[in-house]
Formats: sequence, structure tokens, C-alpha cells
Amino acid sequence: MSSKRQKTSAVTVHTRVKDYNGVFRADNGLLFCNYCDLSIEWKHKSTIDAHCASKKHESQRKIFETKEQTKSQQTLQTTLLSIESKNEVIEDLIEAFANADIPLEKVNILLPFFKKHLKEGGAIPQAPTLRQLYLPRVFNKHVNTLKTIFDSKPVCIIMDESSDDCARSVVNTLFTYRSHTKLVSVDFLEQVNNSTIAQTLLPILHSYNIPLNFPQLFLSDSAAYMKKCYRDVLKPIMPQLIHLPCPAHILNLIGETWRDFPKFSLLKTFLAKVKDSFVKSPARKARYITHLCMNGITSPCKIPLPNKTRWNSWFKMVFYTKEYLQYWLDFYRIEHENDPRHETISEIYSILQNSQQQGIITIYTNFISIYAKAFVQDLDFFQQQKKPVFPFVETRLENLTAYLESNRTAAHFGIELDEIITRLRFNPPEFYPIFQAAFEVAYKKYELHIPNHPTRSLFRAARVFDPKYMHIGNIQRHSIYQYSVINELNNPSNNLVHEWGIYCGLEFDGSVDESKLDVYWNNLTTRLPILSQIAFDYIWLPISSCAVERSFSLYNTLLDNDRQNLSKESLKQLNMMYFNRDD
Repeated sequence: MSSKRQKTSAVTVHTRVKDYNGVFRADNGLLFCNYCDLSIEWKHKSTIDAHCASKKHESQRKIFETKEQTKSQQTLQTTLLSIESKNEVIEDLIEAFANADIPLEKVNILLPFFKKHLKEGGAIPQAPTLRQLYLPRVFNKHVNTLKTIFDSKPVCIIMDESSDDCARSVVNTLFTYRSHTKLVSVDFLEQVNNSTIAQTLLPILHSYNIPLNFPQLFLSDSAAYMKKCYRDVLKPIMPQLIHLPCPAHILNLIGETWRDFPKFSLLKTFLAKVKDSFVKSPARKARYITHLCMNGITSPCKIPLPNKTRWNSWFKMVFYTKEYLQYWLDFYRIEHENDPRHETISEIYSILQNSQQQGIITIYTNFISIYAKAFVQDLDFFQQQKKPVFPFVETRLENLTAYLESNRTAAHFGIELDEIITRLRFNPPEFYPIFQAAFEVAYKKYELHIPNHPTRSLFRAARVFDPKYMHIGNIQRHSIYQYSVINELNNPSNNLVHEWGIYCGLEFDGSVDESKLDVYWNNLTTRLPILSQIAFDYIWLPISSCAVERSFSLYNTLLDNDRQNLSKESLKQLNMMYFNRDD
């Protein structure tokens, strides 16, 4: 009896809580059921067991557990939503940096600002973490967007190779379709030849779900391995594919014949020295601008120093020299007096003091300024991107042909030039053979590349989508069978022939020019639904591979910003996203 009383006295309310783990709680000496929220007499175990066995307790237990489970699920869902929200913010930040052309590494500088002024701004990681954990997801979404643009479309392919500062061979591949021009792949090759270029391209076409009978043009430079890739690998499996060696590259080669023309060597050397005098000398540039202002030039232009990789820049320097040469003698005299040991300044000043040398430079700058404008304008035309100007290419080439042919045998080069030559005390006829020879070397370069250009027949046929060509020229141009090189016009359907007749009978709208050709055809989509869609495919064809040059320029900028930390995969992802940001 005494042992039983002793055992009972050893039991406390806290003992009961432990014995029924999670079912009861102790509060001020009382035992409360967590499920029923009732106090239970705790000294007798039988009383507690009876309560636990009751139907009411069991019902309340189930209700309680259901609520706890729901609460747990809501907490988990809230946590997941919070994580997803954080990921969305970080991924949107990466996209924003790409769209704004801000290097991803700049985020490290902004982190203190984010932490101070943004809610949970401290959760934004540094650039290495962004690249490793978040950039791949953003990039995958970007690729999916590209696939919606190019999936099963008759794309044009632009490819080129370049060596980066880490001595890697990088091949960039672009697709164009109508107004879209996108970098779709960046690949690193151990060897670059016709086979490896083809082996790079074919999987890309497959990944974008583009059948081999769809691509229209293959644009590249005139490198031998690119021509061989097209001829030996691509053409046999894509017989409809036409190779388009970049006309802009060719026009640049034609222009370079004048820059390298032996008779212009004095001018070339002189301009090179002028460039050297300004490069890496911002103080001299500032003094030069001040000098122009003191000589009555109210809004002086910066001197456009030529850059070999920037096409037309040498000609633009010549044009500038023609306008500002008269101010250079005094400027370089002052520079020479201030620094007589500066070799380049001394040489420039010496040339400017020599009346015969300065006279020859003046004559050549005037000749080039007058007659090289055609080269500059044509090269600028072919460097256009994302404009519907393909039907105007052939007219440009025909005009350039006539221009070169007529001037290489010209007997006279204009009164203006004659007066300049005479005023400088030279004999105009003595310069005519030099001018003719300059046009001759340009024509030979032109003749080497343009007359047999592999896309020439398509250039000619595509003029059909220029209403001015169709409605002002010979009536024979109205025959649809003249344009069979355009696949869609070869063996046309009855409906297409009907639309063709309507097109040929339209009244010509003289307001249509190079900038409005897409608007013209867009206005005809209801009246000419078949022909207008064909027109859209051809007026938007790319006219050069200049876009790929821009993609390499951007690639090199990315590499310069963070060379040590960028993996090949990150370079590929960033190059594509940053290049494609402007559509």
C-alpha cells in the first residue's frame, strides 16, 4: 500500500506530458489536450487513457493534424515562391544588363547599392555566381526564343571565323529571316577548314529544326576554305543554297586599291604621320580644336583618324584633310616650336613647308574627295543591316561598273580639278594618266570579284520586287518566266500568275524608295497574298556578312572585360545574348 502511494506521488503533470508526447501540454499545473483544448485530470492514467480513446478526442486529433499539414504545405509553398521570386529577380537582372549592354562584372560594384536600397538586395550574388548558377537558365530561355523565330524557316546563314586574344579559333554563326538577324551559335574549333565549318553548321540547323532544303543563302568572306565548304559539302546536300561572298568585303578591297596606289604614297605616308601625331595624345587633340576655333571654325569636328579595321575610315580622313589642310601649317609650326625634337611633328611640318609636296597632297585629296564618294556610298550601302534593300543591289553594281569603266579611259576630270591643279602651278594633263591608272586598278579588282559573283543572277532577278524597276523599264520585264532563278516564280500556280498580272498592272507609286519597300509590300498583303509573302522573303535577304563582324567585335569586348574568369560556355552565352539584344 505504501509503495503504491509512493509511485503515485512520483507522477507529475510534466511526467504525463512526456508519457503522451505531443498530445498534452502542461500549463500552470494543469494538463491540457492539444487537440481538444480541454484540461484533463492527470493523476490517474485511466482517466487520461479514457479521454484519448473517446470519439471526440479522435475527431479533434484528425482536425488538428489536417490543419498542421495544410499549414506546413503553405509554409513550403511560400518558401518555394520566395525562392522562385528571388530567381526571377536575378534572372531579370541578367537580362537587363544584356539589354543595356552593361558587362555582368559591373554587378559587383552595384551590390552595396542593392543591399542598401532594395528589399532583400543582399540576396543578389556576385558576377561569378551569376554566370555559373543563373546565366545558363537565362540563356536557355533566350535560345527557346530564337527557336520560335527560326523554327522551320527559310533562313540565310552567315558564318565567319576569328582568332581571339587567347589564341582560340572562334566560329560565329548567324541566321537571318526577314527583319531578324541573330547570332545562333558560338563555337570553338581546334582546326578551321572546309570540313570543320560544315560539321559546325549542320548540327546547328538540326537544333533549330531547319530542313536541309530550306536555307537560301550562305554568306561568308572570300576565304578559300569557305568557298570549298560551300562547293564540296553544303551544295551537294543543299542544292538550293546559293553562296554569297560578302559584297561589302569586295567593295572594301576595291577602295583599298586607292589607299595602296603607288602614286598616292606621299598622301598615304603624310596621313599616317598625322594620325601618329594625334594617337595617344589627347592634349594635342585639344590644342588642335582650340587652333581651329581661333581660326574661325565655330563648331570644329574631331579629326577622323583612320583605322584599318573600320572600312571607309581612310577615305573619310582624306575628305577631312581636303577641308582642313589649310589650317595645318600653322598648327604644326607651333607644335614643332614647342617640341622641336618630336620626329613625327618635324616630318609633317617639313612636308607642309614644301610647296610642291603640299600641292601634290592638295591635288590628290581633291581628286579622291570628288571621285571616291561612289566607293564610300556603295560600301555604306552594303554595310546596311536589317533593311529590305536586296532588290537594289544589282542597280548599285551596274552603276559602279559604268562608273569605273568610264573613268579609267576618261580624257578629262572636271573643271574644278583643273582649276585646283593650275592654281598650284601644275599641268592638269600630267595628272590625267595618274587618275586613269587609279581607276584602272580599282576596275581590275572589281572585275576579279563582281562580274562572276555567284549571287549575281539572284541580284538581277530580285529587282522584280522593286516596283520602280517593274513599272518604268521595258515591258518585257513583266514576263514572270524571266525570274525563274527565284524558286517560287519557277512553274507558278494559276493563283500566283493571276496576282502577277495584277502587280504588273498597278500604277507606279513614285514615293517608294529603299527605306519603304517593306511598307509597299505590306500594303499589298490583302490584294496579293501569295506574291507579297514571296516578296517579303526576298527583299529582306541579307546583302553582306557585316553582322558577323559586329558579333566578333562584341565578343572581344566581353573577353576584355573579364578575360580570366570567362569560360568558353559563358563567352558563348554572353556573346549571343548581348548581340541579340537589339531586336
